[in-house]
Amino acid sequence: MERMRKLLRSDEVVARVRRDIADGVYRPGDALPEPEELAAELGVLTRAVATAYQRLADDGVLLENLLTPGVVVADPELDPTVRSLVHAVAAMRRHLERLDARLDDLTERVDTVGRSVHESRLEAERGVNHRY
Repeated sequence: MERMRKLLRSDEVVARVRRDIADGVYRPGDALPEPEELAAELGVLTRAVATAYQRLADDGVLLENLLTPGVVVADPELDPTVRSLVHAVAAMRRHLERLDARLDDLTERVDTVGRSVHESRLEAERGVNHRY
């Protein structure tokens, strides 16, 4: 039950980040803490912070940092075209990360099949040698 209560606290995280931005704690271009760090500080699940960051990004309050992992406070003066490009680049980066993970998985599977075929050949050769 406690876990569910913490998970649902993303609304509180959204409110806290918005308040911090309004109070000048974070200014346009400032990086926000990693979700794990802010979650520990606020006593919520990392998932609640990640969900809050995503909601704030969807609202245009935050932007995914294109140079390093994480999010930054969006500049309210940012041209909407630039903002769309930043979102498109961030989405493409996430897509490439998923493809890279998938490629790693497929490579591992191919290596496993290759080892299995090699072991089968060795066993077959041993079986042929034992008959003579």
